[in-house]
Amino acid sequence: MPNDVAIVIADPSFMSAIRETASIPGRMMPFGTNSLGSAMESVRAYRPKVVALDALVAQTPGGMTFLDRVEQLGIPKCKILLLVEHDGEWSTVPRKDAANLAPSRSAGGSATQAAPTKPVVALPPAEIVSTRRVPRFAVRDSLDVTVESGCAHLVDISVLGAQVVSLPVLRPGQKIKVSLPDTDDTLNVVAQVAWSLFERPQLQAEPHYRVGLEFTEAAQHALEGYRQRHCASQPLRKRAR
Repeated sequence: MPNDVAIVIADPSFMSAIRETASIPGRMMPFGTNSLGSAMESVRAYRPKVVALDALVAQTPGGMTFLDRVEQLGIPKCKILLLVEHDGEWSTVPRKDAANLAPSRSAGGSATQAAPTKPVVALPPAEIVSTRRVPRFAVRDSLDVTVESGCAHLVDISVLGAQVVSLPVLRPGQKIKVSLPDTDDTLNVVAQVAWSLFERPQLQAEPHYRVGLEFTEAAQHALEGYRQRHCASQPLRKRAR
């Protein structure tokens, strides 16, 4: 079955209007403009049919780097689109048309009247895209963890993040408490949901969410020892470009 995920990157305050007016095909997986690294990891993991980025962000160094790296992945049939807003209505254009765009909003998001004879003014640099910054390690034995008040299965982990399969609904941007079973006790940490994708495998009776987590700095200090106790000694290979 072809992947119908659409990864959409824009300010969270615009997401509702984008859903209603932009006509983006597929299941939207939204990311804020300060989460380009998390969005890139999801592009690698899910090889979406659409990657759509706010056109203003696409003009920043971080946005340009992000789009270049998406193109380098060479995902078959993946469309790279820019999101353009005019009078509260959103539409999409191919990335190749970016040079013809003039900004219709200021850096703060308010509507502005752009003079067509003036060059596009560069916005302050956005987050520079960073793909997985440290190696991930697969869990050696099955580990069931607690997320909020529900159950999840730990797939892999690093000191910065983890992948889990969760029965409870977990949504991008949600801050959650995670309880990791340890040798003699339980390690309790706080994480933020970076991405979440609903899955309904044909051979599995119960649907679930595959979720990427980002740990807080406070949690990272305790996780290296945990990783050494419960994970394989060799890191997972990065996905090929």
